[in-house]
Amino acid sequence: MTRQFWKKIKQVRVVTSLVFFGAFTLLFLDAWHLVPRSITTALTSLQLVPSLLKVAMVGGAVTAIGLMFVIITTLILGRIYCSTICPLGILQDFMIRFARKLNRRKRFKYSKAPQWLHYSVLALSVLLLLLGSSMLIGDLLEPFSNFGRIVNAFALPAVVLSNNTASDLLARFGLYFLYTVPLHPEGVGALSLGLLFFATIGYMSMSEGRLFCNTFCPAGAILSLLSRVSLFKLAINKDSCNDCGACDKVCKAQCIDSRSKEIDFSACVGCFNCLRSCPEDAIQYERRGLPDKHPLRVEFNQGRRDFFRNVTVPTATLLLAPGLVQGGSALTGETKPITPPGSIGIRHFTSVCTACHLCVTACPTGVLQPTFMQYGLSGMFQPKMDYSVNYCNYDCVICGEVCPTGAIVPLDVPAKKLVQIGKSTFNKDDCVVVSKKKDCAACSEHCPTKAVHTVPYENGLFLPEIDNELCIGCGACEHACPVTPKKAITVVSNQVHLKAKKPKPEKAKAPVPDTTGDFPF
Repeated sequence: MTRQFWKKIKQVRVVTSLVFFGAFTLLFLDAWHLVPRSITTALTSLQLVPSLLKVAMVGGAVTAIGLMFVIITTLILGRIYCSTICPLGILQDFMIRFARKLNRRKRFKYSKAPQWLHYSVLALSVLLLLLGSSMLIGDLLEPFSNFGRIVNAFALPAVVLSNNTASDLLARFGLYFLYTVPLHPEGVGALSLGLLFFATIGYMSMSEGRLFCNTFCPAGAILSLLSRVSLFKLAINKDSCNDCGACDKVCKAQCIDSRSKEIDFSACVGCFNCLRSCPEDAIQYERRGLPDKHPLRVEFNQGRRDFFRNVTVPTATLLLAPGLVQGGSALTGETKPITPPGSIGIRHFTSVCTACHLCVTACPTGVLQPTFMQYGLSGMFQPKMDYSVNYCNYDCVICGEVCPTGAIVPLDVPAKKLVQIGKSTFNKDDCVVVSKKKDCAACSEHCPTKAVHTVPYENGLFLPEIDNELCIGCGACEHACPVTPKKAITVVSNQVHLKAKKPKPEKAKAPVPDTTGDFPF
């Protein structure tokens, strides 16, 4: 096959990459909820680590099909996922291209991938996952989740502000086809670490190409292992090669050694740059019947295995397992974050959630908000229910539909209405009925199950009373309470979600979500 053929194939790959990149970006920018849930599920099923977690936890035919597509493609052609489907990988390609625009003389050179480190990070990530923490494999290193946090933290606010500005301007001329969307910026801690990760990825990409993909990325490590037994592998025909070195100068994975005429295919990300650059067509896909006899022998030698086994694993286990892998279980009382309906409980949620923030974008009321360290170190960036922003819509099940990992299990509306994620508590002395002798009842008026109702108090006033057997912890009462700075009625997290009693039909009603930012007074 000639350079012209591979040039066309490269163009197809680039177009496909741009389509996937645009689609995944749209998912995290969809504050208007325009993307159908079926499309969201189909796209997220193509993300390796989230799909592995979801298939293991809750199953799902679409997710399983997407996962098998990625695995089979890798077993046939190698890691083309990394340059075609992975949004963080494509973002790195943008950065690499930008760096080459700044420095046209910039060239890559062969650098042996630190596979012992890459596989060590993967092994430690899996170990922590088995111990109940998704800290490494999700919260810190998983590419799809990191891309989502970058978009959610930096791009989404800019898009929402632009939309709201345009909406206000058009409204002055009587045009109302745009509507304002609430903007809830992330906290300083999450933004700072998100910016640090983005800067780190940018520096690594612009200076060393796909170094992150072949050093720290857990998805890259899994695909690297699979690509060792790929049916077809890139190889250099030593008889045709003229030693020009054109291939290794354009290899962003730095896996081509033009001097020895060898390609480390396990580190290749399938960008096809080498195929279109070779003037002699000396690089081609070749069918390999059997893998190398000792594929890990050189890079992952016995000394490094001993170091990993005897030092890294025990140290990580001793430091992380007792206090951190439990996530929010180490927290007590009202400090426990409240996890969304379908997340089963704090432990399940923190052990499976990769903090991609897709549920944060999709939440129509904005009650799901990113955290920083509220779940502990093992739950960095994972979202919680924030009733100071809004409350959980009684009829809404969107977060479970869009969750790519199974951290939030999909629920139908009747089942969701009985999931108790927390219980309401009432401080009588803080209530305006007691402290100011004024009528209120905002909490009972907004409770969808009438778990909060009013009873006679004194002087014709009525005081809230709570039936926690009916309470689902949606936060409507807490959000509606006008008392500041401390609410008179608050929701305390259930560490493990319970089942509430079904309210009487004549007493149940769905509250109208507040998106104005001016509620309740």
